[in-house]
Amino acid sequence: MLPKRLKDRLYWTGALAFLLALLGGTGVSRAAGPEGLGTYYVNNMSATSSATGPGTQAKPYNTISGALAAHPDSGVVIVVVAGTYREKIVVGVDGRPGTPVVLRTNGGPVVIDGADDFSGAAQWAPFAGDVWLASGVTWTPQNVYADGARLQPSSQAPDAVGPGEWLYVPGSGLYVNAGGGSPASHAAAVGRRTHGFLVSGHSNIFIDGFTIQRAEYKGVEVINASHVIVKRNEVRQCGSGGIEVESSTDVQIFGNRVSDSNHHGIEFREGTTNSIIDQNESFANAHAVVSWATGIYLAGSPNNLIENNLLHDNQDSGIEIQTGSNDNVVRQNVSWSNGDHGFAQLYATGTLLLNDVAWGNHTEGFSVEGGSTGTRLYNCISVNRGLAPQSYCMFVDSSSTAGFDADYNIYWSLLGLPPVRFGLASYPTVAAFQNATGIGMHSFAADPRFVDTAHGDFHLRWDSPAIDAATTSIPDWDALDADGFMRTDAPDTPNTGAGAVGFADRGAYEYQGSVLAVGGEPGPRALALSGAFPNPSRRVVAFTLRLPASADVSWSVYDVAGREVWSERGVRPAGDSTVRWPLTDRSGAPVPNGLYLVRVHRGDETATARFAVVR
Repeated sequence: MLPKRLKDRLYWTGALAFLLALLGGTGVSRAAGPEGLGTYYVNNMSATSSATGPGTQAKPYNTISGALAAHPDSGVVIVVVAGTYREKIVVGVDGRPGTPVVLRTNGGPVVIDGADDFSGAAQWAPFAGDVWLASGVTWTPQNVYADGARLQPSSQAPDAVGPGEWLYVPGSGLYVNAGGGSPASHAAAVGRRTHGFLVSGHSNIFIDGFTIQRAEYKGVEVINASHVIVKRNEVRQCGSGGIEVESSTDVQIFGNRVSDSNHHGIEFREGTTNSIIDQNESFANAHAVVSWATGIYLAGSPNNLIENNLLHDNQDSGIEIQTGSNDNVVRQNVSWSNGDHGFAQLYATGTLLLNDVAWGNHTEGFSVEGGSTGTRLYNCISVNRGLAPQSYCMFVDSSSTAGFDADYNIYWSLLGLPPVRFGLASYPTVAAFQNATGIGMHSFAADPRFVDTAHGDFHLRWDSPAIDAATTSIPDWDALDADGFMRTDAPDTPNTGAGAVGFADRGAYEYQGSVLAVGGEPGPRALALSGAFPNPSRRVVAFTLRLPASADVSWSVYDVAGREVWSERGVRPAGDSTVRWPLTDRSGAPVPNGLYLVRVHRGDETATARFAVVR
């Protein structure tokens, strides 16, 4: 039960840090007291900002690094106002339990940019053909960008640099071929700073709500640290990994969105333990030379919890548990459309995979190789689209069969390929695998019937065979699904699961089936909307929307004063789909506690539901 206790402890730490941040957001700057508690502001767009502060809203600091250096205090809260900050932020101070060092935004977009802006026409001179020279680049960059994309280094002479390539020559500058015209017209940027945030050898740090882009090395790196929370950040286009934690303990990587890294999206390495990766989305990470970039990667990092993450369209696997990363719990993650496996275990023992979903990955949904003995797999769903000629829903090599167990899973091969390979044998059906090995007698082959796989919605349809069919007798099974919702019993579905909660579902999401109609029972033309779940809401709120046909639907959330705080519009499929709100306003800032109303429109039809936000 270590992961559950660990999760509770880290959430309490995060809640306390967030409370401190809220206390610091009152608009009153307080001097540091005996505990070092104080709130200081950074705003490099303010005409009154300076390197020396004093850090009030009226006279803020002009750099984040300057504010940290001036206030190396436990409990300090650094609030950063919207803008672009071209600096590497080294957190060289410790917080203490109950008074962490908090770095957060004021709710507006704060961009920590590792690249320098080279979109000015005067920064470039024509050189040869479509090759242009920026003589002002006097350092050796690792990455160059144009039109929002990373360009490739060239091995040619300066006058032969090809389209989409760059070359740096010491003493001369940077040669770029952006594909036509000056790179300035292509929003050129040149990499310069290695990190967005670097925490090395410090503890009790809380980093919340930043956009970190184009770091030459890591977006966020945590080394030899403890009790660090990296929460709700956008990390993109970094020259190596997006977020990496090394040789650390009690770290939580929560609610981040990591993409387009030139290596793995999120990494635990070199003895990181007792830590959590949860509620993140990691996608489109791809290495320019070697095909190895994954969504989440662990190496030499045992006894961690990886749960409720979304991993998709990565160059290699969605989640890879590598050498020496033993006894990890991988729970309620969804991994789809990745270039290799959905979930890969390689030279790592004792992994527990629980309620995970693998869909349409290039090779196996679940791969267990390289002596990864003692792997267990329960309540999981694996769908193989047959993208590779020899691929399976589940593959366990001969060196990994000892201590392996798998049950209450669903395996579905769209092209009729063998669903399982175990040891040296491939089995044409799930039943053949069961009869030959005696493993997984409650598993079966069936279409899991997800809501909308084309748009990444892996919630269960009302007719899914995964409903009310899971085992809850596994010690690390979670009473809440990946959305944070309680398990519910579908009244029209027989309970075929096992354990204390016989109606839990397989896969990452619990089917929420009760739907209320607009003005009574839903008719053939009626728009229907469920009540909010959970209600009250703490992390996210969701509603089940039912439509008789695909339609353009708009929905908005209003506070108690009638102000619209969130809105979305888009085409929704016929039948049931899920509408979610992350309890933030349009800027990404969390909304305050209170009562809210959601209103959904389809043509001249309207449905509403009320709910409370209580954190």
